[in-house]
Amino acid sequence: MARDLTLYWWGQTASTVGSLFTAVALPVVAVVHLDSSPGQISLIGAAATLPALLFGLPAGVLADRIVRPRRALILLDTISALAIAVVAAGLAGDVVSIPWLIALALVSGSVSVVTEVVYFLHLNQVVEAGGLTKARARLQSGQFGAGLIGRLAAGPAIVAFGTATALAIDAVSYLLSAAALLAMRPAAPLERTPRSGRTTFLRDALAGGRILFGNRFYRALMLLLTVPIFTGAGTGALGGIYLLHTLRVPTGVYGLVGMVAGLLGLLGSTLAGRILSPHRDARRVIVLCYAASSLCALLYPAAGGPLPLALVVAGLGIGVPALFGAVSNVALSPVLVAETSEEALGRVMATLHVYAGALGLLGALTGGLLGDRLGVRPAIWTLAGASALVMLLTVPTALRAIRAAPFRPEPPERTTAPAEESAAR
Repeated sequence: MARDLTLYWWGQTASTVGSLFTAVALPVVAVVHLDSSPGQISLIGAAATLPALLFGLPAGVLADRIVRPRRALILLDTISALAIAVVAAGLAGDVVSIPWLIALALVSGSVSVVTEVVYFLHLNQVVEAGGLTKARARLQSGQFGAGLIGRLAAGPAIVAFGTATALAIDAVSYLLSAAALLAMRPAAPLERTPRSGRTTFLRDALAGGRILFGNRFYRALMLLLTVPIFTGAGTGALGGIYLLHTLRVPTGVYGLVGMVAGLLGLLGSTLAGRILSPHRDARRVIVLCYAASSLCALLYPAAGGPLPLALVVAGLGIGVPALFGAVSNVALSPVLVAETSEEALGRVMATLHVYAGALGLLGALTGGLLGDRLGVRPAIWTLAGASALVMLLTVPTALRAIRAAPFRPEPPERTTAPAEESAAR
């Protein structure tokens, strides 16, 4: 188990480093090289969230029918590597345009939809009972640490070698992730109830929604997330223009703004393992962290003045919410596992992604519209202010839902490997 988790950690860490190269390179391509407008930038952001709406529910049904999640993740990493490699070749040949970036966002978003719903199924195979929170915190710490390296290296690498090289590094990182998955010990296939027929498929696709709306805390959680996801997508769509044009951050240090987010996110992941003791209600931690994240996001549009000061304030406006977001993400894992059966976990995750995708799509388009009409900074102020206000109004509802439902602590950690792993060996 420890060996497989370490391999998974290395694969996820390598992939995160590569993804940060792409995350830094694509806004530079769109804003600096293609001189995109806020509306065009928002279309790229919307394209990344559209697959969640189109394929989210079918992906959930598919995930709950997959018996070998690891093989699915290997295939998804390979598809991602090929898609990014194609765009890297296009950049090298100077033929990339906005439609290319939209197409890459669509492919990456589609792969992400399936990856995120299969992720927990695979993680449950890798870790022992009671170890999910620690494993999730360890993986997330690695991802934030890798994010620091990626953000630190991406800007200078783009200046020195170009954006095509940055995307090529990302393509290689996905192949390294696939190699790490291949190197793991064989895992026993998941037990699934045979299902077939169009009626069964449609019923299964809607099952995640029935579970979510039938659970009082899940209903409160979805209400709590509505405005932050919507406004966060709008702010994210404007981030490249805001930093590169409004704050006039040089391309070489553009990635350094996110380093503060990486550092504080790493700190949040480290703290999460200590904050989330077996007897502490993870649901309350989630609610309070989301509230704090929305309030701290008001720092982001306040950035200004001399460039060093603007970089620090903008970094804190991204980083402090990332700290609270890291804690809440770790806390969400045991809550989902405790509140949902393994056979329905994929569909519940998929329904959450569809919900978030719909909000993200509307938020990205709204951010672009507000940016064109109001200007970039006023648009971000509007979005961040709305998020903070609505969060203050919805937190009491979520806390009441928590008090009304019993807390289910994560089961104690096993000291021996599960029987199915022994059988697989």
